[in-house]
Amino acid sequence: MRDIEPLCERIYNATMDAESWPEVLEELAAVSGCAWAALLTRRSDSWMGWRISPAAERAVDAYLRSDSAKRSITTERLFAFDRAGFASDEDLFSEDEYRADAFVEWATAHGFYHGAATGIRLNTGDLAVVQVMRRTGEEPFGAAELQSLDRLRPHLARAAMLAARWKMERLRTAAEALALVGIPAAVLTADCRVMAANSLAEGLGEHLVWSAQDRLALLDDRASAKLRQQVFACAHFGSTASASSFPAWDAGHTAAVIVHVIPLTGDRRELFDGGLALAVFAPAGSPNLPDCDLIRELFDLTAAEARVAAQLASGRSVEEIAGAHNVSASTVRSQTKSILHKVGAHRQAELAARLGSASTIRPPRNGNSSI
Repeated sequence: MRDIEPLCERIYNATMDAESWPEVLEELAAVSGCAWAALLTRRSDSWMGWRISPAAERAVDAYLRSDSAKRSITTERLFAFDRAGFASDEDLFSEDEYRADAFVEWATAHGFYHGAATGIRLNTGDLAVVQVMRRTGEEPFGAAELQSLDRLRPHLARAAMLAARWKMERLRTAAEALALVGIPAAVLTADCRVMAANSLAEGLGEHLVWSAQDRLALLDDRASAKLRQQVFACAHFGSTASASSFPAWDAGHTAAVIVHVIPLTGDRRELFDGGLALAVFAPAGSPNLPDCDLIRELFDLTAAEARVAAQLASGRSVEEIAGAHNVSASTVRSQTKSILHKVGAHRQAELAARLGSASTIRPPRNGNSSI
């Protein structure tokens, strides 16, 4: 391999100018005798960002968004191999295994076959992969070629680490900016790992549980399951989910916060922007009752259930509600049963307390946010 100093300089420049990555990767492909090269980042078992040399950008981008990418075991095999350097397909697979993999099926159909890659574990918990591929019919990578690529590997690893750290700093800054206006917030991965949290969120010990591997849960088991579900829906690869809101109670069911989960839109071209959701915690404490529209938004009630819930919370009986709306008492009892289940209450008095605690909170309208 020729003098690598100019390429190393361009690699470090790309950490500050992400738009230069395709040209850097094109040069990496050229010096390694390959058709294309790619830098990919992975979080919570999903690809979250990638940059690809121009010659194969559209084709590889389409593959990474396909079901084939989910079925391939090439990345799993690469990190299991655990080599601090580049590995060839012949290092990782038998010939039969390689041909049977979903990635190789795609690559063969597009005129590519032999490849080499290196896996990089970042201190943020994310993974980075640098991959190069040759056209079908060209020779596999030999030991000397892998050693030449290994000369670049430390520089590629440092560049990925710097990009990840800068993204982390931007997330922390965004979370602390929310604290300045009194909003507890945390940025979460698809598996509820905390990437950044402000001091107000860290102070919600009566509602939040900080568990192993920096994962966030709620003391309210029902709400915690909802949090995992909604964060996964918002942050997982290919998500089209919108914002959602739900209540979470303390151990004594005496105080609540309204949890808003908001997807953070990410640009796959920025490597570390994808796979995140913003959780905002709004303390609820006013004794006033919310209106019907807010009840529906917070607890996923039908319009009829929301009207009944508001009247139950105000102290009206099932019979009084039935008479006011010209429906049978059995209909209102059925609606009441559904309402109690959705709200997570067991009695009418508890329902009134839960709805009352949400009175001053207005959840975000459907839509995405960006950090």
